[in-house]
Amino acid sequence: MSLVRVFLFGVCALLGCSADTPAKTTSSPDAGFAASVAGSTGTAGLGSSTPGASGSPGTQNTAGIGIAPPIAPGPPPAAISDEDAGAGPTAAGVLQGSCKRSTVESNLLPANILFVLDRSASMLCNPPPTTGSAACEQMPVRANMRAASKWEITTQALTAAIRALPPNATVGLSYFSNDDQCGVSSTPSVPLVVNTPAQQDAIARSIQSVKPGGGTPIVGATILAYALMHKSALAGQIFGNEFVVLITDGAQSEQCSYAPRCMDAASCTKLLVEEEVPKAAGRGVGIRTFVVGVPGSEPARTVLSQIAKQGGTAPSDCDPQKGNCHFDMTMVPDLGAALSGALAQIAGQAVSCELNVPKPDQGELDLSLVNVVYTPSGGREPVLVKKDDRKPCESSNGWRYIDDNTKIQLCGAVCEGVRSDSGARVDVVLGCPVVVLI
Repeated sequence: MSLVRVFLFGVCALLGCSADTPAKTTSSPDAGFAASVAGSTGTAGLGSSTPGASGSPGTQNTAGIGIAPPIAPGPPPAAISDEDAGAGPTAAGVLQGSCKRSTVESNLLPANILFVLDRSASMLCNPPPTTGSAACEQMPVRANMRAASKWEITTQALTAAIRALPPNATVGLSYFSNDDQCGVSSTPSVPLVVNTPAQQDAIARSIQSVKPGGGTPIVGATILAYALMHKSALAGQIFGNEFVVLITDGAQSEQCSYAPRCMDAASCTKLLVEEEVPKAAGRGVGIRTFVVGVPGSEPARTVLSQIAKQGGTAPSDCDPQKGNCHFDMTMVPDLGAALSGALAQIAGQAVSCELNVPKPDQGELDLSLVNVVYTPSGGREPVLVKKDDRKPCESSNGWRYIDDNTKIQLCGAVCEGVRSDSGARVDVVLGCPVVVLI
């Protein structure tokens, strides 16, 4: 049987973007690549009969994000006075100070997550120690019918993780391959839809209808996942932060690697790691990539960690050469528990405390004249959140700029407070000198 050859043009060739593209407002995807893939793979993917139950792609609620009427022109911005702030800068001092120019009430940005799941034949195997990874690669069969396969363990953990995501998240699911050979598609098997119970059921039914088979076209599947996310954002079908979660038990298959821009598995992998992942994570696109490597991915540790590092989700002190930048499940004693923990960590990072940096009514935004005020529900007093970017977010308690100063990230207790308080309000106040945690 002839192998399907997938043509990988690259996400920015597809989308007309570049590292200097300022925003997702004008570019439109070229349908040519998707058409060529459709011609190669036939269907949009296994489980394609299930998405209908989840309805059409949902729209995100952006209410509550708006700029209050501008304050009448006053004196040049000045430090908050003791009269305004009492013994020191306070929320009231910032909200009512004469230096204030405008206030933006903001909601946390919702998460949009496309899970890209490896369903290659090797996922049929029992995980180690029942079947070692090398033995599985030679003969991808389930040796112990009474013990769960890698596919069953992975999909059970994934289904549970999706059910635990908040209802304002948007989730979808793609498989690779989708035709028992090398098929990939820009149309996911379960489309990106808000995480309602109906969407969760659609994903569960799709997974139940799938049996692993075929090769491992990681490169094509990942590039097309980026294309889908960016196209959906441009069309206004999704709003907020965008993530691809790649889950695999192997490396790019040699037979799935022919394309005009790369001629073998090594060159196609290099294309993905060095060009496409950084472009997807870069300015104007902003898609971050999490990577989970289940048993069988041992030879690909470095590559998978490089994808996570370039994709903007790796710990700051990790080293791809050590393979510690992605979620490596290859040596864990309990794959199910480890996967559940990894997916919970991914969900926690994806459903993060991030806000868009607002634009002033006039002129350019002065990043030194921005403050954040958090008002808990229940009539409690507002809190001035101080800027704190001296340590990693998980070790600090304040706010910082991220993504080339296009977003504000809340860290520590204030993040937990906002996420757990549905009635909380966050204001970004423009005009007063930033209050920094000392």
